[in-house]
Amino acid sequence: MQHNTVGKIIVETLEQAGVKNCYGIVGDTLNHITDAIRHSQIKWVHVRHEEVAAMAAGAESYMTGGLTACAGSCGPGSLHTINGLLEAHRNRSPVVMIATQVALTELGMEFPQEVDLASIFKTCSHFCATIYHPSQARRLTAQAAQAAINLRGVAVLIVPGDLAGQCVAPGLPFSAHHPQPVCSPSEAELDEMAHLLLSSERLALYCGSGCADAHAEIIELARGSRLRWRTPAAPRTSSSRTIRSMWA
Repeated sequence: MQHNTVGKIIVETLEQAGVKNCYGIVGDTLNHITDAIRHSQIKWVHVRHEEVAAMAAGAESYMTGGLTACAGSCGPGSLHTINGLLEAHRNRSPVVMIATQVALTELGMEFPQEVDLASIFKTCSHFCATIYHPSQARRLTAQAAQAAINLRGVAVLIVPGDLAGQCVAPGLPFSAHHPQPVCSPSEAELDEMAHLLLSSERLALYCGSGCADAHAEIIELARGSRLRWRTPAAPRTSSSRTIRSMWA
């Protein structure tokens, strides 16, 4: 019986997690990944530079709120994505970066284009892991997608180029989960906030990413209380809509 390859498992798991587009440049250590994408429902979006791939993935995620992906070949191909990934991570945009690496047999031998990708990408991600064995492919990909979605930011999956083409025996069907717990202030804190709103004459609301899904409620509060308010330097999309609504 023919087994799926690591590349196919990665793509299949990302597709199940909701990825619709993957941005990057084809070639070299990415070939097994892009070939798997060619046979999936994920659309490969070719760009002229890997930095654009990360920027585009982050922008799509920022505007839609959904999970998206980008990919880079070994060495400079993956390194070029760093600026875009830093931007996406700062904006709390869920992006999975597939950073391919030189072959396993070439690691640790100062092979051309070998880079310690983990130490670099850990600075701009919630999750960064390397697949060292085919059996890890589905579980680590699911963990990457889940971290990006639930922690709101970047997750990096490092994949040696030769490993991406290796076969994977059937295993447990790991997949990304998106729990949506509700977190709210205590009754005492709510009473204190209500008292401040009702008793103060000059108030300002500073609306950050925590109010991303509360557009209507913020508008109602600000208009009813005649408050002045602003958003932080990197507002979420809904906050930007709120600004336009308030001053229209």
